[in-house]
Amino acid sequence: MHPSFPHDDELVYYLRQKCEWSENTILRKYHRALWAIIHSCQPSSVHQSSLEDLYQEGCIALLESAHHFREDLGVSFGHFARVCIEREIRSLLRRYRSSSYALLSHSLSLSMSVSEDENVLLMDTIANTDNHYDPIYMANLGFCLSRIDKIKEELGEDGWFIFNRHSEGYSYKEIGSMLQMSDKTVDNNLQRIRKKLASMFD
Repeated sequence: MHPSFPHDDELVYYLRQKCEWSENTILRKYHRALWAIIHSCQPSSVHQSSLEDLYQEGCIALLESAHHFREDLGVSFGHFARVCIEREIRSLLRRYRSSSYALLSHSLSLSMSVSEDENVLLMDTIANTDNHYDPIYMANLGFCLSRIDKIKEELGEDGWFIFNRHSEGYSYKEIGSMLQMSDKTVDNNLQRIRKKLASMFD
């Protein structure tokens, strides 16, 4: 069973307050996403020790993204953090490449052909930053979309409404006033929702 993590907005707030608990929590929450981004950016020839370097760089980028994130831009923290992490990892790979750092195999070249007819070069395969070209993102999205009806059924009408308003950034008080319930009731509902979702995706 996956652990239940606080909402990103809450983690970002505590990170800005220099709360050590929030650093550890957000690193655990984004652990799999960090590895997915690293594996989507790096060549297969990278050594394990170099992968650890990339992971550390990704962790630093994740923590820094919390301090640069602006809620008024209309994007989720998760999306913003992924963009920051990917940019830092690609930047580190470029620095290693240009400074002859031993991270990459010297037998690889961006001008190397990767197709039978030699019309496609390695540089042509560099990932597009648009999520719709990211197979990991699309696979996760497809899986989640296939479960929406089941999630709605499990959560019920009020639970689905609370879940959506909370993910849109509404406070407990605002959600409570919409449903004529107390902040504490909204909080209790969200705790139950997190447990249900964790069990569904376990």
